Amino acid sequence: MFGQHPGDFSYTEKDLTLLIDRSVPASRYERQCSADHIEKILAISQEAAIIISPVEPVNLPIEIAHHLELVFPRIVMQPGESMIVNLKFPVEIGVFLQTGSDTSVIDIFSLNPVKYSLYGKPVTGLITRYYESDIYHEPPKTDPHVEGVMTLTIRNRYTGAVEVSRAVFECHAMKLFYGSHVGMNATMEIISSAIAVTSFEGTPPRNCPNRGIDLYSSRKLPIIPEQGFYMESGVV
Repeated sequence: MFGQHPGDFSYTEKDLTLLIDRSVPASRYERQCSADHIEKILAISQEAAIIISPVEPVNLPIEIAHHLELVFPRIVMQPGESMIVNLKFPVEIGVFLQTGSDTSVIDIFSLNPVKYSLYGKPVTGLITRYYESDIYHEPPKTDPHVEGVMTLTIRNRYTGAVEVSRAVFECHAMKLFYGSHVGMNATMEIISSAIAVTSFEGTPPRNCPNRGIDLYSSRKLPIIPEQGFYMESGVV
């Protein structure tokens, strides 16, 4: 389903139906996702393309968060040690209209139930898109329309042993890829017993050669410098 669709397109699987009808004079877009239905008339040229891509999973039901929080079984990290783990994360799907170099959003939906949490204190904390995952030493098989796989490299730069069971990421810096699955690479640098820095890598995961569309770029939002996110409210 992911990719560019210059002509008519239809897709049906459990709980999801997509239809793009490029009939003249008006094109039609229709989507049924579980109980959520949407239909739009598209006044577009025949040269315009429809692109379906995974997007940063913080947009539904409304855009109230900019961070993804992944919670997983506790890992004890000795000083100077590093570990690579694979975690599942929720997938949101964006439908875009592309005309030349211009890309705009038509629709965003997800087959994954949405859950939010608070990372930190009630007054100063962050609302996060919350997701629980097991730890996998090899990338697990997933339904790419529901879940993706993050390959996370965790490094303990602290002088003591640290337990870690959560990672929080700034989604504006997220770099999504797709192919056999939806994936991304990320790092987590533990710098104290309670503080870590997370960031994303620009290299595609294995078997994910295609770069997803950055939703914040398509919305013409200012690009945020990629300096990493400081987890200052704990790593467990």
